[in-house]
Amino acid sequence: AAKHNAKKRVLVVTVTKGFRHGSIPMAERTIEELGKKTGEWDTDFVRTDDDMKTKMTGEALKQYDAVVFANTTGDLPLPEPQAFYDYIKAGHGFAAMHSGSDTLHGKDGKVSDYGEMLGGEFETHHQRTTIMPTIEDPNNPATRPLIAASKNPPATPPSKQEIESGHSYVSGKTWTVYDEIYILKNNDRTKLHVLLSVDKYPNDGSQMANQAGNHLVSWTKSYGKGRVFYTILGHTPDDSVNGKGMWTDPLFQAHITGGLEFVLGLKKGSTKLSAPAP
Repeated sequence: AAKHNAKKRVLVVTVTKGFRHGSIPMAERTIEELGKKTGEWDTDFVRTDDDMKTKMTGEALKQYDAVVFANTTGDLPLPEPQAFYDYIKAGHGFAAMHSGSDTLHGKDGKVSDYGEMLGGEFETHHQRTTIMPTIEDPNNPATRPLIAASKNPPATPPSKQEIESGHSYVSGKTWTVYDEIYILKNNDRTKLHVLLSVDKYPNDGSQMANQAGNHLVSWTKSYGKGRVFYTILGHTPDDSVNGKGMWTDPLFQAHITGGLEFVLGLKKGSTKLSAPAP
């Protein structure tokens, strides 16, 4: 009982007011299972508006150590928005995956309080593609497993089909990974701590494909005394029963495990602001 009580408590929010990803059930199961596997956290869920009304008031949030927006979308009905942001600022954790950035947008071109906390907003995406982000900070809990994997590479790199079904791989400081890749706005690398980035537009069938430019894939940042982690990855699988993709990828699971350990304060990671892109 004492060991159980020492665990952190994570509240996973999967309410959507826009597009609803088929991977959400897999995301819920994965985060819960990772908590059990590591023995580091217990998981509770906000799946409906009623859940949000009862579990996300300022008072109710006091029982949790971190909140995760796992593929949320749209204008979520937070019961006490300022209490939520104050909760993070007071020293708690916040993490978001993929469309957690397509959530609670600002109005009339302004960045919302949520966008300020997260550090970026979804702007667009095109067809799914493979990217090769550079690991800018190899010492963060969310990237150390990637560096470890690079030291024990597969004898034969995964095939294109294997990569697309959730078997990414790391070579040196480059992670080869397939997903639906977001392009973000209001996303200034000098206002956060970049973990992963690419130096060109994704090869996603758009007119901008492969053009030079710095695009962020994952980062951490401070928000008051709180800790924030975000990754654009996590769209797939579309079918959470039979599908494979990011949420079944062992390296992605290690990436988000480390991100959650960071926001929970279980492992230390830098939030030093990153330099401008070269």
